[in-house]
Amino acid sequence: MNHPFTRGLALILAALLLLPLVSCANSQNDPDAPEANTGADPTAGVEAEAETEPRYLDALPETLDYGGYEVNFLSSEETKSIELDEETDDISDVVNEAYWKRNRALEERLNVKLVLGEKTGYGNFNSAATQAVAAGSDEYDLFCAHTRFNVSLAASGQMMKLNENGVTGIVNINAPYWSQLFIENINYKDNIFWVTGDMTHSFISYIYAMFVNATVWNDFFPGESIYGIVLEGGWTLDKMSELCENVYRDLNGNAQVDLEDCFGVIMQKGHVLNGMVFANGVEYTGRDDDGNYTVILGSEHTVDVFDKLHTIFYATDYGYMFENAAFDNGSITMLNEDRVLFCPNTFGMAGNEIIRNMDSDFMIIPLPKFDEEQENYRVNQYDGVPLYGCPTTLSTDKIEMIATVLEATCSMTSQIVIPAYYDLALKNKYSRDAETAKMIDLIHDCITADFCFYWGDSVGDLMSFFYNNIQNSEISSKFKSNEKVWAKTLTKLIGKLEG
Repeated sequence: MNHPFTRGLALILAALLLLPLVSCANSQNDPDAPEANTGADPTAGVEAEAETEPRYLDALPETLDYGGYEVNFLSSEETKSIELDEETDDISDVVNEAYWKRNRALEERLNVKLVLGEKTGYGNFNSAATQAVAAGSDEYDLFCAHTRFNVSLAASGQMMKLNENGVTGIVNINAPYWSQLFIENINYKDNIFWVTGDMTHSFISYIYAMFVNATVWNDFFPGESIYGIVLEGGWTLDKMSELCENVYRDLNGNAQVDLEDCFGVIMQKGHVLNGMVFANGVEYTGRDDDGNYTVILGSEHTVDVFDKLHTIFYATDYGYMFENAAFDNGSITMLNEDRVLFCPNTFGMAGNEIIRNMDSDFMIIPLPKFDEEQENYRVNQYDGVPLYGCPTTLSTDKIEMIATVLEATCSMTSQIVIPAYYDLALKNKYSRDAETAKMIDLIHDCITADFCFYWGDSVGDLMSFFYNNIQNSEISSKFKSNEKVWAKTLTKLIGKLEG
């Protein structure tokens, strides 16, 4: 299943292409059909009919006038979803151009302008937001936050309950351009503090996937298809290990395993490892008999996943674990130099300039399942997905306008920006073959989400648990020693979110 808006775009194009064919068929099969008027405009009537159709997917009026109001954002790090700064004002790139068109269309439709009031970086965002709210400042209309580091503002009284203040009466969180799955798991029950979805292409570019170096693959597995393995459901953690076993090569001849060598698979001791954990069916959140959230991370299945990943990256030559900060540059270098077979990362890696200009081809497939008993491939997203919410200092007389801006921006981005990134850039410009484009659709349709994971820094450091412990050969005792902490901190968190 493709992204809903790319499907819509494809259907419209297909319908327009079929119009002359239908006309010819009717005139040939109907003896009473009038002769074709070759001088007539073939689009006559089509434009008039199209004008009656709404221009955008939302239910808002086609035009509104907010008098040139500047909608002021406080942002942790996301800029493209808000405005094009000097570095991104070059519209020669298809995605930048799409944002530029979105901004112009939004100004024309609502007579507003999106303004990046301040970009704090995610480390300073909470303090900047808290100070603004504590001072009663109306400087910011919207917060654009980093999920992991800034979601906690909702539990400290800084964020407006959107459902209790009329925002969700205008922002249709059930519309396909908002992510119902993410919204459900980033908030608590009916208390809606944050929304996200197609406001930015980062929602897609942050999805995890496996990059496969085609040169290394063909060197070791000529004539075999990694795509076939995936489609047959056999792409598992054990299969990955099997394929990697003989790939390690000591390229510098020093008889030591080091970063100058060629590896079967590499990993980041950080957020990418969390992506692999999700892919292998690990769940963080459960429900008790009364429907209350519980932490279920310490299951037997989680221990099995941990053991296999530990073995791959700490008990073999073919698996290499990068320290967190070294992974980005290290993984790009190794993939570009044909020194790794499997390289996990987000879709965004495909847009990296070095990767785009690689001499070797690369393929993109899902991260592996745990085993063939796992029914579907699973993916999650980098923990910094941008979230959007209103500070409690937003004045009542502005709520309707800001809610309208949120709804229109997300709807219009879904129609203008998302197809440019997903169809034109990711599946065509960045990809090296048609099969990879199909894999991208498969991966996109396997997204999952988890409440306790997103709130992991507020629940006993859950989000860091795997990469803080993956080097250890035994994990069961760690789970047992943390169970009470997780239960206690989760109870406190829920109390704050319900308050």
